Amino acid sequence: MTRTPRDVRRGKGPASLRGAVTAEFAVAIPAVILLLGLLLAAVSAGVAQIRVEEAARSAARTLARGDDPDAVAQEVRRIAGGEAEHTVEPGAGTVTVRVSSAVPGPVAAAAGLRVAASATLALEGSR
Repeated sequence: MTRTPRDVRRGKGPASLRGAVTAEFAVAIPAVILLLGLLLAAVSAGVAQIRVEEAARSAARTLARGDDPDAVAQEVRRIAGGEAEHTVEPGAGTVTVRVSSAVPGPVAAAAGLRVAASATLALEGSR
């Protein structure tokens, strides 16, 4: 008996090929899930980086204006989140604020990913 392409499409192939698609699918699913997890971690890292950059800029602006240094910690926590850490380094007529934070998410936490940014501004009236 000769087989036509129509027979193959109906699943009348050799018995050795039956279930092959299921097995391939079972192998591919974990790879797809891993890829999606890595993609989500990358997006999370990008968002966290933007947040710490904005927090560093805003905190440096706050100090450059001569505002209360206690306001800097509040500003950093408000923008970058409660887990963010910051340091302030005064210079000759400038101020540098460095902000770092862990990237949220289980994949990023397992890898220990952190993001950091710094901003340096001239103090107002120091020109």
